[in-house]
Amino acid sequence: MQGQWRVIDCSTMEGRISYIRGNLRVIRDGDTEPTNVPLAQAAVVLLGLKVSCSAAVLHEMARCGVSVMLCDWRGVPDAALHAWTDVPTTVTQRQLAQIDVTLPRRKNAWGRIIQAKIRGQAACLDSLGIDGGGMLRGIASSVRSGDPSNCEGYAAREYWRRVFPDDGGFKRIAGEGNGRNAQLDYAYMVLRGFAIKAVIAAGLIPSLGVHHRNRGNYFCLADDILEPYRPAIDFHVSQLRADDSLSDRSVKRWLVEAVNQQLNGTGLTIPSSLNDFAQQYGLYCESRIDRLTVPEYTGCL
Repeated sequence: MQGQWRVIDCSTMEGRISYIRGNLRVIRDGDTEPTNVPLAQAAVVLLGLKVSCSAAVLHEMARCGVSVMLCDWRGVPDAALHAWTDVPTTVTQRQLAQIDVTLPRRKNAWGRIIQAKIRGQAACLDSLGIDGGGMLRGIASSVRSGDPSNCEGYAAREYWRRVFPDDGGFKRIAGEGNGRNAQLDYAYMVLRGFAIKAVIAAGLIPSLGVHHRNRGNYFCLADDILEPYRPAIDFHVSQLRADDSLSDRSVKRWLVEAVNQQLNGTGLTIPSSLNDFAQQYGLYCESRIDRLTVPEYTGCL
């Protein structure tokens, strides 16, 4: 089994991949020097639409127990190739551990995710100069394992009626298709794409969520791990006018940039933080860590 968890991300690359003596040889179009990556160190390889490689290369990756993810034009995985080998791969071991996570550990993880989300909502209100941050932090402090009293829902009601004070009693309705709801839906869709990529790159089963359960949703886990990042997106949406339309390319560009922003000035972008968070959850499933550390939006700096 591989001793490291290394993701080789070629989802946006234009070029070709070959195999030579235990290494993937990756070369971008226009480059003269290739990059060699030992297959023994790789767990997952992400391949985009503009990468070419032979069936022989795919076979070598399978033989070494490397999972190959095929990505669409956005870089989001939509198919996978897994090895049928007797040697337990890194991905297989992690997924078995994910399946075996106990209900108390899942509930504990969910409670921590909701606490971070609500504290992020409080930070968003603070950044906007709107009262209510202290109240939301009080709600966050009362969240228990699994959030049985639905503090998330209570906080959401208080949050949304404050975050857009000039929009005439705004109500968050997913899929409404106009105004603020359309802006939020689009930004959340971009965020979800990065969350899906992070979950799959971490070798986790995307349909096996921490809290979400829906037979019609293959990406329950992605919908779980993106929750703490929503307030960071909400702040950027609030900088738009309510009547700014998605038909305006500059509006869409602003919303995409909102998802690609640095989180809390740490140097990590939201997509990079999602990658780290998914890996953290993988370690949590494997019981390598006892406490899930959840990213938290602390406001606009």
